[in-house]
Amino acid sequence: MKSPKLFTLIITLTLASLSIPAQSRIVCWTNNEGVKECGDKLPPEYAESGHKELDKRGFVVDETAREKTDEELAEEKRQAEIQAEQDRINEEAIKKDRILLDTFSNVDDIEMARDGKIAAIDLSISHTETRNKKLQASLDKLVEQAANEERAGKPASEDLIKDIESLRKQIDTNNDFIEGKHAEKEHVKLDYAKDVERFKELKSTQ
Repeated sequence: MKSPKLFTLIITLTLASLSIPAQSRIVCWTNNEGVKECGDKLPPEYAESGHKELDKRGFVVDETAREKTDEELAEEKRQAEIQAEQDRINEEAIKKDRILLDTFSNVDDIEMARDGKIAAIDLSISHTETRNKKLQASLDKLVEQAANEERAGKPASEDLIKDIESLRKQIDTNNDFIEGKHAEKEHVKLDYAKDVERFKELKSTQ
């Protein structure tokens, strides 16, 4: 036989549970002091804070994350951009590896392609150097002509001065081109050296 006190407690708990609507929920949040609080409504000042909704049995039925600060959103964007760039680099590397394996059968093929590009660059340099020699010869004649006119007591003609300046500019432009081609040749050597090493790595894993 149940004791009167136990019977009264059971009745009280039963009535209390019946007095709570079936859909009623408890909201829990963390206040500004870092203390967890609960109630039937979320205070307006914590509307942007994270909170949880519990049913009358204490189980979490819904959870809302707090709104992120501008700094957090900016950092998320920055991290996303970093990840996107890394993904792009990875995709490019995979694509380059596939092209490397599809294009060449062995290291000799890669070195042959390298030598072909270097030979084409050397030929371009040689042709430009030949043109420069001809331009320099023409320039020397014009400079000598201008000097002769000055020695004769006549100033060099305006057309002659323009021709001299034009030849000098052409020679300077060609020298810049030659310098660029020499740099290009070094880049080709370096790039193909990397291709050879990468090709060996890829083949070793097949």
